[in-house]
Amino acid sequence: MTTMTAPLEAVAARNDQHVRAYRSSSLIGLLQDPATPGPVKDAVIVHVTPWSNAFQRMINARAAFETDPQLKALAIEHQQEEVGHNEILAESHESARTSSWDPVVEAGAAWFVEQLRTLPGVQRVVLAHLVLEAGSLTFSNAGSLAFPGNSYFALHDEADLEHIEMGYRLLAERQDWQLDDVLVLLDRAWQIITMVSDRIAELALHDAAGQA
Repeated sequence: MTTMTAPLEAVAARNDQHVRAYRSSSLIGLLQDPATPGPVKDAVIVHVTPWSNAFQRMINARAAFETDPQLKALAIEHQQEEVGHNEILAESHESARTSSWDPVVEAGAAWFVEQLRTLPGVQRVVLAHLVLEAGSLTFSNAGSLAFPGNSYFALHDEADLEHIEMGYRLLAERQDWQLDDVLVLLDRAWQIITMVSDRIAELALHDAAGQA
């Protein structure tokens, strides 16, 4: 377990606050609620697929543009462990429906790609490991309830915890970051995650209503 300094404890506390709020989001609620109809849950998987595909672009951008040797090695390790996970999601739950291009989802994905291309290295770590992976873990925990035995969610329930810990270990080792900068980044990134998730929930409900 990573030894926490006072600044790192503040980062963890803020991130945990955002994770708790995200657990109450409409998307997570749809998956966790036993009363949610099957077609709605199925539609969630359909409409989360573009975000899953975009996640690959995000981690590829981080690996491609990182120049710090230590951070580059971490980015490549993360990239290698995530390769093909979007395909696993698509194959884990068959559906005759496909998602269409959505401006909100694409805008949110583009924001993350741009930040992972241009931010200082340690802030890239914050985005990739403390936000994207924590959001993925929350989604996977809910997905495991909605789709028992699904291979994608089973994989991420285990892998995402380690990926989050990677981020905290790196922050504990490095001194080249400012607490205020990281807290602002967390606040902004979780707003984007929640915006995209709310949109996916909206699309899923609309899609399922149209199929009724």
